[in-house]
Amino acid sequence: MQLSLWSLVRRLGWAKLIVGQAAWRTLVAVVVVTVPRSERLVPQVLFWVALVPTLLTVWSERAAIRA
Repeated sequence: MQLSLWSLVRRLGWAKLIVGQAAWRTLVAVVVVTVPRSERLVPQVLFWVALVPTLLTVWSERAAIRA
């Protein structure tokens, strides 16, 4: 049986999360490249904004392991 990306996303909750994180990071990368900036703070803030979904996932996985 051959599985496509969309069939995996429909079946697995973690797959949905991973696809969402990839889309979020791609969006932030596009913003970093396209938005003109004159100071260094803007890319740093966008970098940390891009890491928020990953950090939330790590936190929720650790909470699930403890429970």
